Amino acid sequence: MQLLRTLLSIHKTIIVRPTKYFFLLLGVIVSLFMQAYMHNYNIVYIMMFFITALAGTSTLFGMFNLHPLSLRLLSHERFFANTLTRYTLLLRNESTYTCYDISLHKESTIKYIPIIKEMQNLTLEMNEKFPSRGKANLDGFKLTSFFPFAHEIKTKTLPLSETVVVYPKPYGISLFEHFAEDLAKHGDISDFDAIKPFIQGENISFIHWASLAKSNTLMSKRFLYEQKQETLVFDINRLKGDEEERLSQLILWVLECEQHQLKFTLRLEEKILDSKRDSIDAILTELALY
Repeated sequence: MQLLRTLLSIHKTIIVRPTKYFFLLLGVIVSLFMQAYMHNYNIVYIMMFFITALAGTSTLFGMFNLHPLSLRLLSHERFFANTLTRYTLLLRNESTYTCYDISLHKESTIKYIPIIKEMQNLTLEMNEKFPSRGKANLDGFKLTSFFPFAHEIKTKTLPLSETVVVYPKPYGISLFEHFAEDLAKHGDISDFDAIKPFIQGENISFIHWASLAKSNTLMSKRFLYEQKQETLVFDINRLKGDEEERLSQLILWVLECEQHQLKFTLRLEEKILDSKRDSIDAILTELALY
């Protein structure tokens, strides 16, 4: 009874469809039946029933082959609208037997896995492009297999259903080009007048590699603009363009501030975001859901 319940539960999650080889197999079985019926050959009857039983048993093996496989989102880069983004999936075989001839489908992308050993985890890199900002779902994954014979294809839909935030695509005028006049008072962004001991957590792009080569001591650059720098202020209502263009411009500036460790305040109507208080991802999320 327990085996019957298991078979019914597996049958609900896996779809079995015939391939062109199924109709070829069907033709062979019909031909064998006609030969056995007309000439009363017992050996032909035995062969016909053997092929039929083998084809039916392969359906069960194929369903058990797909059933123990599960999928979850392992990690992902930041998603930006209309930008191809990479993410990583974890495909796990949760059974004590090996699975064979597996293909993972996501729209037009196919990842083929010839074998997944018992209790094995596999990482798969995929790419996704969302057309607009906001919340989006990572779903639509399917597993297919021809195992053990190609007369049928077995399909299992994987309910990943992960919700991700898609940020506006960053574009517009560079922060340092826009604020060139103010930054010029303190020197260019790349100008530095001295070096100082490197502090854990600083951007590695600030490391002064020449001093490391000479004294074997890790030092970082002290930039001219750092000496008098004030917190930058961004206001969505003071930017040109439509709403999407303004959001894209703000996204670009926020990412540049993150890269160069610049502090800023961002005003979205009545809401004020501060990089000293709010994380960059939290600020990007606010812009994505604006």
